[in-house]
Amino acid sequence: MVKQIFKIDKKIDGRASIALYVYFISYFCFLFFYRINDDANLGLLFKPIIVPSIAFAYFFITKSKKIYWNLTLFIIIFFADNLILLEERNIKVFSTYLYLIAIGILFSYAVFDSKIFKRNLFLNKNFDYFIVAYLALVVLYKLVSISSGYEFKEIFIVIGYVVMFLMVLLLSIYNAIRYKSIASRFLLLTILCLFFSDLFVALNKYYMKNDFFIYLACLIEIPVYYFLLKYLLYREKN
Repeated sequence: MVKQIFKIDKKIDGRASIALYVYFISYFCFLFFYRINDDANLGLLFKPIIVPSIAFAYFFITKSKKIYWNLTLFIIIFFADNLILLEERNIKVFSTYLYLIAIGILFSYAVFDSKIFKRNLFLNKNFDYFIVAYLALVVLYKLVSISSGYEFKEIFIVIGYVVMFLMVLLLSIYNAIRYKSIASRFLLLTILCLFFSDLFVALNKYYMKNDFFIYLACLIEIPVYYFLLKYLLYREKN
């Protein structure tokens, strides 16, 4: 398993290799300046480089012709990652909604990977519509709250994200145990990295102030999009 995680394809496009180097360097610099040195201005110079570099690596490596959803996923994550760093409350809410869309896409991937709807043709063909319908309802609720003057409850977005995240985690565990595919293991690693990095940041910020948690969170967070890249690439091979 460890060899598969860090396996390097000797036939990989040189441009993809450069993009991966840029990804790791920019992510390291961002975390070092932003979280460890607490220098937001310098750290934010590197943040916009992270997701585009991993997206370029994906574009140069993939052999699939159907890459629109995956590229859309990278675009959504890019805006969510960068907007959430702004102090404006409404922008942070919008960023959380973008994360909800991103995790919704991963949830649909995990569901189809699990093949739990294989015998139910209706759900198998229309599951994506259920995800889109849920996201559309949140948008509709936001628009209605603005036009009618009612206060928009951001808790619905947060609950939706948490539920989706936990479902992806459970499905990725199920897929990794049930099918033992490399793709499912990389999805599980992606979700676990997100979970534990956020956990250690929250522990340091709200409960036990300790630099060790920050260092550990940074170490865990750096490979998160690399694991996502590997998941998408291996998933295309199945």
